[in-house]
Amino acid sequence: MYTAASVLSPKIGEYAKKVHSELSRVFAERGVEDKGLLLSPDDVKKGEGCSILLVATGGTEVTTLKLYEIGDKPLVLVATGLANSLAAALESIAALKSKGVAVELLYYDDWSKVNVEEVLSRAMEVKRFYEIKGTRIGAIGGPSPWLVASSVDYGKAREKLGVEFVRVPLEEVIEEYKTRSLSDKDWKKVEELAKNSARIDIPVKSLGEAYRLYLAVKEVIRRHKLDSITIRCFDLIKELGTTACLTLSLLNSELIVAGCEGDGQSVLTMLILSKLSGKPAWMANPVKVDLSANEIMLAHCTAPVAIGVYKFKTHFESGICVGLDVVYKKSSQVTIARVSGDVEKILVATGEIVESGMESPLHCRTQVRIRLHGSVKRLLDNMFGNHLAMVPEDISDLVERYAELSGLKIVRI
Repeated sequence: MYTAASVLSPKIGEYAKKVHSELSRVFAERGVEDKGLLLSPDDVKKGEGCSILLVATGGTEVTTLKLYEIGDKPLVLVATGLANSLAAALESIAALKSKGVAVELLYYDDWSKVNVEEVLSRAMEVKRFYEIKGTRIGAIGGPSPWLVASSVDYGKAREKLGVEFVRVPLEEVIEEYKTRSLSDKDWKKVEELAKNSARIDIPVKSLGEAYRLYLAVKEVIRRHKLDSITIRCFDLIKELGTTACLTLSLLNSELIVAGCEGDGQSVLTMLILSKLSGKPAWMANPVKVDLSANEIMLAHCTAPVAIGVYKFKTHFESGICVGLDVVYKKSSQVTIARVSGDVEKILVATGEIVESGMESPLHCRTQVRIRLHGSVKRLLDNMFGNHLAMVPEDISDLVERYAELSGLKIVRI
C-alpha cells in the first residue's frame, strides 16, 4: 500500500503524513505492507508487484502514472472528498483506462470511513484481471474445419485483453508423442487415475496412450512458454489413434486452461472464467433445450477430473479411447459465457445445475442439464458459435466488471 500526496504547504504536508500514518496502521492490521508515502514522482521506485494507492491530495496524477509504468502497479485508487483527492483520482483513472489498464476507484467521504475489507476484496478482483493480461495461448493446429464461426481476432485479443495467441504446428505434438514413452512413474499415475475413477469402460493400456499424449502436450507448452492452449484434437485421432480428451481434462484440472477443436473464442472465454473464479473451466456443446422449463443441456468429453466423480469411457464421435464422463454437483450455481470473435462482446448467463451424469448414449460423455436464470430463447438468439464455456460458480458480477474495464460489451442473458 502506498499513499500519494503533493505537498505545497506545511499544513498539507502534516495532513498527508497523518493520513499515511493512520491508514498504514489500519491496513497493516490486515497484513498489508506499507510501501511508503510518495510526495513526488521521484519517490516512485521500480517494482514488479501490485499495490493499493491512497490518493491523499490533488496534484498526484503524475506520481500515479509513474507508479503504474515502473513500480508496483496500482489495482485500486482510494479517494475521499478531502484535499482534492477525488479530482486527482478521477484524472489518473481516466489516463490509466485510456492505456487499457484494469484499475478501480473506491470513494469514501473521509479517511475514517474507508472500508478496508472492501478495498482488499476489490484489489484481489482486479489482481485477477491482471493475471489475464500477458497470457500466452497456444493455438495448436488451428480451428477444426467445421468451426466456421469460432475464430478469434488475435490482434484484438492482444490489444484489448493483453492476451497473445501463439500459432503452434500440430506436427510438434505428433512428433513429441511418437518419441515419448511412459516411465514406471507415469504408469503409476495412469493406474492412480484408473483406481480413482467411479468406472472404467476402456483398457488401462488405452488410458496410458492418452496419458502419453498429455505428457507430449505438456512438453510443447513448456517449450513455447504457454499458459493455455486450444488444440485441433480430431486430427490427432487420425494420426495417433487416441484422443486429447484426457489431456484437456488434466490440464484444466491443473488450471492450465485448455480447449478443444482449435476454438479460439471458447479458450479465450475459458481463460477469463478460470482466472476470475480460480476454478477449472469446461467447454461444451449446447445439445438440447427445453424452452418450457427454461433449461439447456451441455455435453462434451473433456471435463476436468478435478470437479469430482468421473468415469472413463470411449470418445463419443469416434468410439475410441478416451472420453471423460464427469459428474457436476446438482444444485451448483454456474456461469456460462462466450467472447465474440471480434473481441467486442461477451455473452454472460447464469443458472443452476438440475442434473448431471445422465449417460445418454447419443451425446458427448459429460452431460449437464442447467436451468437458466435468464431466457434460454434469448441465449439461442444471441449465440456467437456452437460452444459455451462454464464454471461451477456464479461469478457473473465479476465477469461484467472485467468486461467493463476491458471494453467488452456485455450481452446479459
